[in-house]
Amino acid sequence: MAKARMLHKKISVSMQVNKLSLPVKLLFTWMIAHADDEGRLRGEPAYIKATVVPMTNWSLKKIESYLKEIEHVELINWWTQKDEKFIEFIKWNEHQSIRPDRFKRSSLPSVLDRDVNQLSTAQQPKINQVSPQSNISEANGVEVNKSEYKVNETQPIADKDPFKNETTGVVNPNNYEPQSEGELASKISWEKLEPYNPLAFQTTYLKALRRGLPPTLFYQFTSEINQDSTIQNKGAVFNKKVDDFFERKGVAL
Repeated sequence: MAKARMLHKKISVSMQVNKLSLPVKLLFTWMIAHADDEGRLRGEPAYIKATVVPMTNWSLKKIESYLKEIEHVELINWWTQKDEKFIEFIKWNEHQSIRPDRFKRSSLPSVLDRDVNQLSTAQQPKINQVSPQSNISEANGVEVNKSEYKVNETQPIADKDPFKNETTGVVNPNNYEPQSEGELASKISWEKLEPYNPLAFQTTYLKALRRGLPPTLFYQFTSEINQDSTIQNKGAVFNKKVDDFFERKGVAL
């Protein structure tokens, strides 16, 4: 794990950060330096006390309340998995840039693992049937499966989708069973942003997935959009975020 992390100047004017009380801002900022290369760290208050703020007189109960406050404004995911607590920074990839030759995969679970485990047992085997062919994105170290969106070497899922209407060619999201983390993320984003617009599932969210948008960014963009109550067309804002992401990476539309 790196000895130092980037602290973007936008943190000073972040609406989310400025909703926190002063000591909680301190805890949030200091936790950044202790996260691994994928923005994760252990989430037990005792661990945070011993690792992040060992020289404060904060009680474990106070640290727990601080973590809840940070989670409430959606700056972190904080959850329990197999009787252990974990933290994952929601906007990690947006503010941290790690060189590929220095990147080290996390040994801790992602919140994505929790979301996958919440699917029905009938769906779980399909999600685990992901091709082992993968590479690491140079921009942020997110694992991207090269053949994740194909039924075989030559036939894209879009051409053999069992959930697509044969007449209209439109995928019905209400019957769609995700078969990968990316498909799960795209469906969850559609459900949270445009559940009233079935067509948008294919034209916005599956399209973003097939362009190569990492699952973590589906959750990040969805969280950011839902925090802004002034947004009228959530799908359009999601599309703009996707376009901006690929523009920064130099990928053509």
